[in-house]
Formats: sequence, structure tokens, C-alpha cells
Amino acid sequence: MSRVTDPRLLQLVERLRASRFSDLEGARLAAVVPVSERLLNQLVASALPPTLPVRDLHISPQRGNRMTVRARLARVDFLPPININVVIERQPELPDGPLVLRLLTFPGLVSLLGAALPLATMLPPGVRMEKDRIFVDVRALAERQGLGDLLPLLAGLRVTTDEGRLIVEIEGGVAPRPPSQNSE
Repeated sequence: MSRVTDPRLLQLVERLRASRFSDLEGARLAAVVPVSERLLNQLVASALPPTLPVRDLHISPQRGNRMTVRARLARVDFLPPININVVIERQPELPDGPLVLRLLTFPGLVSLLGAALPLATMLPPGVRMEKDRIFVDVRALAERQGLGDLLPLLAGLRVTTDEGRLIVEIEGGVAPRPPSQNSE
């Protein structure tokens, strides 16, 4: 597979981003992107900070907007992996409304474990936990990946699941500029 190495093309893309894609005014995009379980876990692994006290993190999407998250705590080899079942409870509302997941597996137990194992401190930046809810801050995650400037181009984002796939639906575009108010 070849890689884009022509610096002129890279410069063009950077100029487009800097101009907020003004040369593409009126462009519209709608996409449905099914992400396989394998690719999802590769993306998650590459985005997790190395200081996170979790290893062997694996997400298994299932039908009905449900997922199983399996993780093993680093430096605690005597404990078995933790399996947590979650359901997508609320879709993100752009630009700042988070994706909300609800714990299905022993939500009370997770609260009790919180005192002994502060799970909330083990979550990566942009993800927080309150009681039996996990809030995923789309803006914070995009900014961490250097993509925050692209969020204003999104009109909608929806995340669903099917067996072995996370399905991301996006809508967006570059809005046309309003006609100038030139008076003579």
C-alpha cells in the first residue's frame, strides 16, 4: 500500500483545513461506516494513554446497541478480567452533548468497587463515569486526535451496534456563505 508523500498534496489539505474548507462550500456528506470489532479494538488501543492502568482492553459490539467491555487491570494479575455490559442510552448532540452509555452488568457492584478500585480515575481523558453512566465527550476525543477543527462541519453523529460491528453514521458538510450585503 502506498502512502501519500507528495508534500504539495499535504500542503493543499492543510490549506483547506485552515480555510475551514471554504473552497468546498456547499459540499454535503452522509456516510455509514461499519467498524469491525478488530478495527475498533485497534483504534481504541492506539488512542489509550500508556499510563492507563488497564491492559487487554477489548470491546465486543453486539446487536441492540449493546457492547461487552473486557479489561484486565495492570499490575493486578491475580484478578480475573472485568467484564462489563453496556448499552447506548443516548446519542451525542453536537457539538458538546456526550454519547451516554449505561452499565447493565452489576451497576451497584461497580459503585462498590469504586471505593476499592477507583474506576473513574482509570478512564481515558474525555470519558467519565457517574454512577451507572459513562459519558463519552466526542469533542474532547476529537481534539485529542487533532481533529477538533472538523467538528463544526458535522451536523449529526449517531453510534449504533450490530453483532461484531460498531456502526457510525455521520452527516455534515461545508455550509455555503450567506450572500454578501454589498450596497452601492
